[in-house]
Amino acid sequence: MRRRILPLLALAALFLAALAQGCAPRVAPGVPAPAGQADAAWHAYRSWAQSNDADAGPFRLNASLRYKTGENDGNRVVALLWSNGEVPLRLDIMAGIGATVARIREDDTTFLAYAPNEHRAYYHSGDLNRGGRALLSFGVPVPFSVPDLANLLNGRFAQVFDDDRADARLVTDGGIAYTLPRGRVRGMLELSPEGLPRRWTDTAPGEKQAGWDMRIDYDEAVPPLPRKITITHAKGYSAILLVKERERPQPFTGEQLGLELPEGTEVLPLREGTRR
Repeated sequence: MRRRILPLLALAALFLAALAQGCAPRVAPGVPAPAGQADAAWHAYRSWAQSNDADAGPFRLNASLRYKTGENDGNRVVALLWSNGEVPLRLDIMAGIGATVARIREDDTTFLAYAPNEHRAYYHSGDLNRGGRALLSFGVPVPFSVPDLANLLNGRFAQVFDDDRADARLVTDGGIAYTLPRGRVRGMLELSPEGLPRRWTDTAPGEKQAGWDMRIDYDEAVPPLPRKITITHAKGYSAILLVKERERPQPFTGEQLGLELPEGTEVLPLREGTRR
């Protein structure tokens, strides 16, 4: 995995956020965060995310994926994710060597997933895709699109979460939770004292309805990048993505980013809940 040097601006922002946290008076979690402390942590987070945006380019991720959609014991597969940094993105899910469960391609407007064992493909274009629920309807229990997952795993959180925030509140160990009132992905985003995102929920603080909950753990790279993303839902869905290897290859060709269906494949519309 290639190590990168954090730009001085982002490094300074992280330092200032940690300093602000350390100098802040100790108060009980759940109370409003001091404005200066909240701003410092948020700006450190945005600097980190924007430095990752600036480093965007061809990538390939090899990750393990454990997921559960109901009362069964769950599934454990390998996920290969690659693109040239933007859409289109490709995702292959494999149960073992040579045993492909699904081949998926997603861009700004369309989602296409081919299931070799079924000799079927599922296709969608429109609101379901833009809302990030196509993977969920295909049977992978995450509330994000393939591009969203790629951005999260590559630390490009600014591509997923809007910059608007409100109601900053202290949480355990000096972290800060912000309500996300606008944008495509709303809810609550929690930052560590250093300004790294470590938890997101689709419900804002104080709301009683439980929904999606995502927690992020980091590697030891400089700057750190997400190593593990754990997603759960109150209804019993869960998914754990653990990055095993990161590569920065040469740009992929159009053919490598395409998804050609075998002759005779039955193509079906993907509707909400189709394969869950």
